[in-house]
Amino acid sequence: MSPSRRRRRLRQLLFCAGLLALPAWMTPAAALAETDVFVGNIAPYSYPPEHGERGVLFELMHELALRTGLSGEVQIVPLGRELEFLRNNPDALGVLARVPDREVHYRWVAPLLRERVLLVTRADSPVDISTLRAARGLRLGVLLGGPAESVARRSGFEHVEATTSVGNNVRKLAAGRLDALLVMGGVAAAEEALPAGQSLSWREGAVIEYTDIYVAGNPGFAPASVRKWQAALKAMQRDGSYQRILGRYHFAPAK
Repeated sequence: MSPSRRRRRLRQLLFCAGLLALPAWMTPAAALAETDVFVGNIAPYSYPPEHGERGVLFELMHELALRTGLSGEVQIVPLGRELEFLRNNPDALGVLARVPDREVHYRWVAPLLRERVLLVTRADSPVDISTLRAARGLRLGVLLGGPAESVARRSGFEHVEATTSVGNNVRKLAAGRLDALLVMGGVAAAEEALPAGQSLSWREGAVIEYTDIYVAGNPGFAPASVRKWQAALKAMQRDGSYQRILGRYHFAPAK
């Protein structure tokens, strides 16, 4: 990697970490020499290297990037930072749930997964989460900027609290500060760790909505590159590698 490329990469990483704002003179084209690939830091869809397994969306994006001629590097960043970076850079791609309030702000390249958005609460909680109507008045926790927040706002929940991590919501639920969470199906199936080695058992309630998770980018992402990524996904589906990655993490293919 050339010195200029290393400097550019350092600026991008600092920007993703929230430690650097891109200067006004640095246009998206100048900031990015090639497609940068992101996934949101949301378990179990992606995990940092020290975790061991990398997560279903990380592995799908890694394989797709390799097949489109890139290095295969996938950057794991907070969801809010991913949304911001994709909005401002036409040469970057990420993974986003396709919800109505995002529709016009991104280019939807290819569907990867279909997921439930559902209610969960503590296993010992008496609250009724069996229907949307029963749960509307509960204190509901959602991930800030995530698809569950969009679903909660559109579904008429009366008391929605958004935080920057699923872990924060789980701790609030365990402490009784929330009545229920609205989460993606993969999160509902994951075992959430609490401080001091404790764990939280929960029960599932009503599915409020189904949402598709896409490879997505800025509306200015080049059409020729869109076709390349779409072709790569079709090739993965033909040779079975797409199904193998999903099966390893117990996810169903997109429909």
